[in-house]
Amino acid sequence: MNTILCVEDDDTLRQLICEELVFAGYRVLEASDGVAALAVLEQELPDLILSDVSMPRMSGFELVEQLAVRGGDAAQLPFILLTALGDSHNQIRGRHLGVDDYLVKPIDFDLLLAAIGAKLKRRRHDDVAVSGTPSSRALLLDRMEAARTVVSPLTLLLVKTDTYLALSMRLTPAELALQQQSMLAQLQPLSCDGMVFIWSEGCWALLLDEDKLDVAADLLLQRMTLDAAGVAVGYSCSTLCINVDWTSAELRRLDAAGLVEACALHLNFESAGNPRQFIALGNDDYQALEAARYAERHLGQAIKAGELMLLFQPRVDLQTRAIVGAEALVRWPHAQIGALSPGFFVPAAERMGLAAELDRWVIVHTLDAIALLLQARPDFILSFNVSAQSLSAGIPAFLMAQLATRAPALAASLEIEVTETSMAHLTTAIETEIASLRDMGLKLAVDDFGMGYASLAYLKRLRAEVIKIDRSFVTDIACRSIDAQIVEGLIGLSRALGCMVVAEGVESDAQASMLDELGCRYAQGYHFYHPMPLGALLQVLEAS
Repeated sequence: MNTILCVEDDDTLRQLICEELVFAGYRVLEASDGVAALAVLEQELPDLILSDVSMPRMSGFELVEQLAVRGGDAAQLPFILLTALGDSHNQIRGRHLGVDDYLVKPIDFDLLLAAIGAKLKRRRHDDVAVSGTPSSRALLLDRMEAARTVVSPLTLLLVKTDTYLALSMRLTPAELALQQQSMLAQLQPLSCDGMVFIWSEGCWALLLDEDKLDVAADLLLQRMTLDAAGVAVGYSCSTLCINVDWTSAELRRLDAAGLVEACALHLNFESAGNPRQFIALGNDDYQALEAARYAERHLGQAIKAGELMLLFQPRVDLQTRAIVGAEALVRWPHAQIGALSPGFFVPAAERMGLAAELDRWVIVHTLDAIALLLQARPDFILSFNVSAQSLSAGIPAFLMAQLATRAPALAASLEIEVTETSMAHLTTAIETEIASLRDMGLKLAVDDFGMGYASLAYLKRLRAEVIKIDRSFVTDIACRSIDAQIVEGLIGLSRALGCMVVAEGVESDAQASMLDELGCRYAQGYHFYHPMPLGALLQVLEAS
């Protein structure tokens, strides 16, 4: 009988989990947090540890770290983390620490039992050789660091089995070993030295023979099959290939471990919703990798330390060219590696589970700004963006509380922007909260309209007051009839829904004139004003 150590500070939930595990035939040990778990492990070694993330005294992450420091058999136990938030920040941290699996609360007990069963069938094998092939990360990193020292270029190939967790649950240990042997047989001929390394479960790494790049792309984009008890089980892989030129200043700021980690994370995120990819990175991508990694590591502290700032891009009336409002845009101007654009750190915030914290910062400073802007222009409208992730993490309630504390009347001068793609993920509870904000006077704007997949049913149900046409439709509007026809159609649709239309990304007078001709009343873009600090915007309003 296998023994499971369940570490959970919520007594009721821990009891429920333990009952399910006992019913499934496991012997269960209990601990209320990481400190209590270490005490249990001093007395008895279980076969697997199941732990909550957020706990008093010692969290699940800290427990993993303590076990790694202490070493021994406990450090090699399969480890599954549980969390109440479906974010990627904790998942990334857990993967860095070597956690085997990560499940989101409320707990799906069928999934939990399947994950436990899969982990118990095969113990960790990151440092076990497969058919004599070294699988330790250390050897790969040593080779890369040696190349870095002598500034010798190389090509790194990372190959990830898509939906590996589901595949590992379906296969027996012998079948999973067969799948690994099959992958090894296909990857070895691509390596410049015949060596293939296991970077993590389901993810392989090798130094590519550059002459085999085309062969690798053709081979790894094919759908693969495995005979499992007479049934052909299909699976696919996603691959990242990066030409590592150690002469690059951006790249040299990353050590070998940091580079591979950044590449592995990039591969994981890019293939999560779009598997079976072959991603090629070159010199132009080094800066993006460095920026993404820096943001993932330092954004949380940057928010707390006040390193971020808001800029404001004015919205103008196309008929009078008068400023009628602005959009608040968050910036990170003084990061150690240089100014970072939202295109780098906003996705990092979503990956790291910091989207809600970032949006709370934006809300507080937006409310400070609108209070000053209304003194200069009583009818001013200020819009701000929130992440789809934040909507389910208490941001609407936070905004309501802030408005109630400061001045509820400010709501009438605010627009909250949600992207079109996020609308499909709005729950009834979130829609109710948004409705409460709108009862206070706040307006709902749909950002990047035309780029997502929100149906008319969503637009009709949410009754958004503002639709913002994405800049991709505006760029060539003056010279491409199809763009003009699309924008004209979007404007007509918006009018039918009773929505005000704002065009984004206007950079020329020709674009502005065409939008006005098509019936769009409002716009923003570099043709009118670049984003500016609050003080500069107040000066512009005073002068106009």
